Amino acid sequence: MSNVIRRTAVTVAALGALGLGGAAIAGAAGNGTSTNSSSPSQQQRGQRPQREALSSAVAAKVKAAALAKVPGATVLRTEAGGPYATKYHAHIRTSSGAEQVVLVDADFKATAVQADGGRGGRGPGDRDGDHGGGRHGGETALTGETKTKVEAAVKAKYPGATIERTETNVDGSAPYESHITTADGKQLEVQVSKDFEVAAANEQPAHP
Repeated sequence: MSNVIRRTAVTVAALGALGLGGAAIAGAAGNGTSTNSSSPSQQQRGQRPQREALSSAVAAKVKAAALAKVPGATVLRTEAGGPYATKYHAHIRTSSGAEQVVLVDADFKATAVQADGGRGGRGPGDRDGDHGGGRHGGETALTGETKTKVEAAVKAKYPGATIERTETNVDGSAPYESHITTADGKQLEVQVSKDFEVAAANEQPAHP
């Protein structure tokens, strides 16, 4: 009788050990699966999309277009894409030290020059978004006699143009600028000197 009881106890103990071992294996497998499934998603959340790298030949053409638009500048880097579906853009530093972005189309023609907000801040296109009512940081709307004189100079240069807004200019040699639509439909950023003379005009890409 005692042998039967002893054998029964051994059997129960063995089954219990097997049950605990299976639970431990299942728990480890479950933990392993959880770790593996969450890790890729965390890596994906940390990734940022990268712009397409330009070939050396294309980069050289974009650089040449930027320098033709802004003579004497230093090209910091060239990249694909940009606002208004522009094909390329170049980040430059002008001879006066201002950092700007030159938009370049598929034919390697520079179409516009914008302030460079830098990576992590305002980027290409943010300035063009100003046409929706905002302004580039540091620029303020002109008022009174100054506004009147700036707009008079612009209208004299571009008869029939519609003036969208007139403001200070923080990214060029001229202190004032007017954003206009010319009589033939072009959108220009017209820079005006302190003597109220038109100093330069940058054509802005048409809105999509």
